Amino acid sequence: MELSEVIIREMRDGEQKQIRKIARRAFQVVEGLFVGTPKKAMAAEWEGRLIGGILYQDLSAGKKKTAYIDEAFVAPEYQGLGVGKKLYTETFAHLWEQGYEVLTALVKDDNVGSWKLFLDNRFQRVSLGEIIREIGVAGLIKHYLKTPLGIAVGMDFYMSGRSNQVTGKGNGTLEFLAFFLANTILLFPIWIRLLCKDSGGFLWNFPAYLTILLLFVLSRYAGMKIAGSQGKFRFNNGGSLLLPLLSLFGNPFLMNANWYPQEYEDTESFRRKLAIPEVVKWLVFIGLPFLKLVQSPYAQAVGQWAAVYLVFMLIPLYPFEGFGGGRIYRYHKKLWFAMCVITIAELFA
Repeated sequence: MELSEVIIREMRDGEQKQIRKIARRAFQVVEGLFVGTPKKAMAAEWEGRLIGGILYQDLSAGKKKTAYIDEAFVAPEYQGLGVGKKLYTETFAHLWEQGYEVLTALVKDDNVGSWKLFLDNRFQRVSLGEIIREIGVAGLIKHYLKTPLGIAVGMDFYMSGRSNQVTGKGNGTLEFLAFFLANTILLFPIWIRLLCKDSGGFLWNFPAYLTILLLFVLSRYAGMKIAGSQGKFRFNNGGSLLLPLLSLFGNPFLMNANWYPQEYEDTESFRRKLAIPEVVKWLVFIGLPFLKLVQSPYAQAVGQWAAVYLVFMLIPLYPFEGFGGGRIYRYHKKLWFAMCVITIAELFA
């Protein structure tokens, strides 16, 4: 294939089902189910056949014309040939030409193949404050209503401005505080229920939950040091509506944060470095459910919270994979399976 022969153009009427079919083949089984019939899309065409595309939405609100990049994909048999890079570059150039002032996207935390292409095209991972500054509160609300932002646990919000005004500067301390505040405040239905039903239960569960959050990040940090890897702490800003929604039913979901490397490598040793912090975290949490046997309300609460998150930590599929299961599964499937067996045996024994 000559890359120069690949044509990037707007999707034509009647191509919607074909574009959706390619997208579902390109993604994992579960993720593919979320791909709907596109209304706006760019298509990659080679020798008369469609081989990829980018789905997008017009989410303009207020003064700035905004486009949201919904899905980007290349048919499996054409991946690794440079089609994706060309698709991204020419799609963004086309959208700028159409008068869009801001482009936005949600990207999975460890999906380096995707976010690297966004970074190469002047996108930056941005905080809530910068989102509001660029597209306003109305723009943010529209993204919550029209995109998976509110339920996209383990995903980051990326943005690019036509005048390149988006900085994407992060602060590790603020990211750390945001992780604790978001995961605590957004479970307000659980806290209210505990206060109304059993104020004593709240007094033990609240500090127990904070203990779990602290162990969640500190065990990952210790594992990173054991692995001898480097990383920058980052709080994933997707999923803020899922927490209060699920906590209404008593399910204490969790927004994610982790140490992310500056550069990714497609090597066994690098996958090992990513997996070790998750294994260390699991080793810390696997012993915590036994605290339910201790005659202490605080210890019992810690054990109960830990039992819930042990399950989340081992699911290797989106939206749970960011809690660690994805990194372990990609490194060593047999190790992941053994950890699952031990966890199930402990929780259901």
